[in-house]
Amino acid sequence: MIFAMKPRALLCLLLSLSLLSSPVATQADALLLPDLGDASQAALSPQAEQKLGRQIMGMIRESGEMLDDAEVELYINQLGRRLASASPELGPSFEFFPMLDPQINAFALPGGFIGVHTGLIYTAQGESELASVLAHEMAHVTQHHIARSIAQQGNNQLLAIAGILVAILAASVSKNTQVSAAAMNAGTGMAIQNQLTFSRDFEREADNIGMQILSRAGFDARAMPTFFERMQRVNRANDNQALAFLRTHPVTSERISAGQARSAQLPVRMVADSPAFLLVREKCRVWQLGPMEAVKFYQHALDNRQFNHEGAIWYGLAVARLKLGDTAGAQTALNEASQRMAGGHPMLLSLGGDIRLRLNDYAGARTLFHEAARRYPDARYLAYGEVDAALAQNDQTGVAALLKPLSARYASDPALWQRVARQYADHDRLRYHQALGNAYYLQNKPSAALEQYQLASQAPGEDFYLRSSIEARIRELQTRLDEARKENGGKPLPRERWQAGAQPAGPLAAHWH
Repeated sequence: MIFAMKPRALLCLLLSLSLLSSPVATQADALLLPDLGDASQAALSPQAEQKLGRQIMGMIRESGEMLDDAEVELYINQLGRRLASASPELGPSFEFFPMLDPQINAFALPGGFIGVHTGLIYTAQGESELASVLAHEMAHVTQHHIARSIAQQGNNQLLAIAGILVAILAASVSKNTQVSAAAMNAGTGMAIQNQLTFSRDFEREADNIGMQILSRAGFDARAMPTFFERMQRVNRANDNQALAFLRTHPVTSERISAGQARSAQLPVRMVADSPAFLLVREKCRVWQLGPMEAVKFYQHALDNRQFNHEGAIWYGLAVARLKLGDTAGAQTALNEASQRMAGGHPMLLSLGGDIRLRLNDYAGARTLFHEAARRYPDARYLAYGEVDAALAQNDQTGVAALLKPLSARYASDPALWQRVARQYADHDRLRYHQALGNAYYLQNKPSAALEQYQLASQAPGEDFYLRSSIEARIRELQTRLDEARKENGGKPLPRERWQAGAQPAGPLAAHWH
């Protein structure tokens, strides 16, 4: 029922496309991509898709339902890159983001943005299962299904998208689902029904292409029908979280049979789960269950020897105990996990650094993060951990030396600019507000970004080039906001709410687990 749904759930109802039955496709040297023609670009150009996707992403961030966890986000993007790199024909880039939600689901937005629920991650019985859902959503993006749906449905679909944007924005500002429901009811109910009808042909494409993507990336193609079959069984047990998946991804016996027939024509692979998947799955379990329930779950699993990978279970217990403030128990569990994870893993080292941060052992944390970052240079959360430890030590010279190369490498990461802001918080208002403006700008929060840039322009400090870049960004954002007001009928735009976590706080605030 619409009135009971959260803003993100309303978004998923319209924009995530259901999985329906599809014909068998064979493996080929190249992906079998159908000719889209010009209709999709006529209805919604690639530039317009990107703009719409960025707008929705900004609203999702404002809703507070996006999971702020660098390790989970890095993993799902690495998994997505593995899928995309094996099929270069896919073309557009993708950005995956985790949603803190127990529902077993994922959804695709215009412009290559794909949301992945933590409920999907921690209930997946294998990495191939998780990859199968991501591959399907990637196919929706590649084939421009939302744009093509607009081309087929005309103004009805345009009204639905407009209504959903208004509903999410209203709810993010007012926290009132009745307000968002009222906006939704302004002529969009029929469009939603039409969208579900028109999506059937698109789902056949996404099934075919998604299965090819999955197989070419080295995963087990049988995982897709296996996952659907399991969801159907769980549905019979009236599991509310599974029902959430089935509402947006209907599964029928024909759908399962078609998937099984398709997978039979693809290579059979016994694919071992990666250590990253095993650890991220347990971290998501802790996020969803909460630390106290998670501790009970892990203790029961260990006592009864009910697990697929003992090291991952010990890691989950360590994460849960640290969230409860039990540093000794967390370290003990982490030691057990490390002994059972052959070859180690950056997430284990990161947790060890966090334990030291919690103990105020900033020097020890800094050394651990430094050595770990040298060993795993692609795990940016380790480099950020070293910065956090240096900030806690109030080592301004050390912080500046650490942030200089990171600012060049991760210039598009809001988390980087939040740390830069902390560096200048108590002695340089110009650079403090400029860094916060950069963070909000990259999060697609134009109103909040503009306010920070304006504060920066009013702050003392002599730096011609920095001030020139700030003034250029102010002009850009003022133009964007003026255009948005025109599109809104000349009415003022609701001011974006500031997230408390986006502002610099204490020494540990920026390194979450």
